[in-house]
Amino acid sequence: MLDKIEELEELLEEAGDIIGQIAMEKGGIEALEDCETMFTVDTPLGKFSIDYAQYERARHAVMLEKEMPTPLYERMVREFFGESSHSDSKYWSSNLGSLIKSHVDEFFADWHMFREFIIKDEILRDANYGNIEIGNKGSKRYMSIGTRFYISPTGERVVLTASQDSDGDQRIVVTTRHEGDALQLIEEFEHDFYQSGPLKGEFFDMDYNFIKRNDKIGELLAWNPAIRETLKRDVIDFIKVMPMLKEKGLPNSRGIILSGAPGTGKTMYAKALAAECDISTILISAEMINQRHDVRTAFEIARKLSPSLIIIEDIDTAGTVSRQFTDHPILGEYLQAMDGMSPNDGVVIIATTNHTQNIDPAISDRPGRFDRIIEVGLPEYAQREQILEKLLAKMPSSVRSGRVVKKLSKDTEGLSGAWIREVVQSALISAVSSGRKKINQTDLQDSIGDVLKRRGLAYKATPKLTDANNSAPGVYVG
Repeated sequence: MLDKIEELEELLEEAGDIIGQIAMEKGGIEALEDCETMFTVDTPLGKFSIDYAQYERARHAVMLEKEMPTPLYERMVREFFGESSHSDSKYWSSNLGSLIKSHVDEFFADWHMFREFIIKDEILRDANYGNIEIGNKGSKRYMSIGTRFYISPTGERVVLTASQDSDGDQRIVVTTRHEGDALQLIEEFEHDFYQSGPLKGEFFDMDYNFIKRNDKIGELLAWNPAIRETLKRDVIDFIKVMPMLKEKGLPNSRGIILSGAPGTGKTMYAKALAAECDISTILISAEMINQRHDVRTAFEIARKLSPSLIIIEDIDTAGTVSRQFTDHPILGEYLQAMDGMSPNDGVVIIATTNHTQNIDPAISDRPGRFDRIIEVGLPEYAQREQILEKLLAKMPSSVRSGRVVKKLSKDTEGLSGAWIREVVQSALISAVSSGRKKINQTDLQDSIGDVLKRRGLAYKATPKLTDANNSAPGVYVG
């Protein structure tokens, strides 16, 4: 009997070689689909039907498995779990992803890190680490590329792998025993990041660069009393009642536009509120918007960090009044972010603009997007006096206050806070150029005259680029 079995095995092997040869001549195993490869063999054990093509595929698969050993990473994961496992992953943009990776240690603080490594050329090596600046908390070291094996206090096992995609995105892969657990853990980890991670309560821009809150900025401002009271009520006090509004099912978001000429302190007002509120604050400016989804992402982050404040500098650069621009991609992003499917619960939005008339009514003329427009005018006499006194107190000056400052305050009528600062700085330059160490009244008076002249040129309308034959505005004819 054994002899017959051995003969059968030899026959099968010989037939397999023949089928393999035919397959190679025809271009591969798949080429045998149209050929008859089923044979019946009469053996002492009975008749057997054999599909030689199927046999060849099975033999080929076994040979490949012998030739290609299981990668080290897969063997280690299999050994760690002792059974099959399931993985899920998520990626984030470069800077945000680095911050998220830096939160891994906090999230897994109660877990035992069984192993940490990176595999290069099938050899175990130390994981790669990076450093990231986190606001006032300084620099933090984190695993940027590598794998960790974690065991929880209850015995749950997790493999976490940090990597970087070719386009710079940061990725985290989580592997668990049961399907679905990895995705759930990623969601829990991300939620914890926004609730207690490095962005919570901080002031940062769209590129996730941290901005230092200036507690003294309110002292530097020459506040308009009416504006200060309005902002206190609509921002500071509103933030305090947000939880109550949410509990009662009422809208707990608010939008405010600060409108006024350049240099009137609109952004300083907004930053003073950011310092006073002490909640998560995101600064959005036109030069930071590189892709049309950037605005949407900023609002999503603000919602996850709520209560939060969004400061939008120069929103009129996207929301123009001309209806031909209403399909502007950035304007569309603002409209969708402020009035889309996801409510901005717990988010206060402060936008600045130099020209209220340039804001598309779709943005400004609808409660729920912006509830109030506050005009920030040029500083009045009392404000100009405060600005001059504060600036001169920081400068080497023989003029501090009193009659001279009152006269200067009168002479600077029509100047914004930025132009008044330029008056004092130009006066200092004049004093140094004359070989003196301190600013005097003459320096300041001369500087006012010079600034008024320069201000006139700065605000002088630029002629339209048209030819003598009334070419279309904005078209330069050489």
